[in-house]
Amino acid sequence: MQDTLYEFLILNKKLSLPGIGTIGLFHNPALHDFADRKFIPPFYFFEIESGNDKPSKKLLDWLCASTGMSEWEAAKSVNDFSAGLMKTLFEDGEVKWDKVGMFRRDKNGDIKLVARTVSWQSEQPVAAEKVIRQKAEHTVLVGEQERSSAQMEEYFSQATPKKNYTWIIAVILTFLAIMFIGWYFSEKGFSPSSAGNQRVIKSK
Repeated sequence: MQDTLYEFLILNKKLSLPGIGTIGLFHNPALHDFADRKFIPPFYFFEIESGNDKPSKKLLDWLCASTGMSEWEAAKSVNDFSAGLMKTLFEDGEVKWDKVGMFRRDKNGDIKLVARTVSWQSEQPVAAEKVIRQKAEHTVLVGEQERSSAQMEEYFSQATPKKNYTWIIAVILTFLAIMFIGWYFSEKGFSPSSAGNQRVIKSK
């Protein structure tokens, strides 16, 4: 019965036993071991919850289908198994269930489970080496057009063209000319004659 109930627990992740409680199977996800450069596979562990200790209808139906027992015989088998665990627990203070863990009673009389870690043989650590690909080419979207990474690298590696400052010099000269003309007319006045030659020619 021990192996049969363990099989049900693995398949359904939950098993309720009279007087013991509900044993649950929980999943711990895979971990990345940076130091050893590998992924540690996920593992499973058991926990016990007191209170709900009534065997489920699903358990009894499963026992009937897998062993050929009647529902009454299935319920009696579960009760007898739980009673055996409880008897040993009260007499010795602890009882071991292979593949599940050690059941103990604390100072308050509550049942605690020192569970075993469950790991499957097919799940082994996997190497996690960082792969760096040199000159790996891929496509990127530039605006609405696709460009390869090599094309974009070539584009950004081109030398920046030198700026032409000729137009700046032309603007400065024009500005100075306008200032000179303004100053000239402010000194000579804005009459037409001020633009001509103001030197007086004397006749002999």
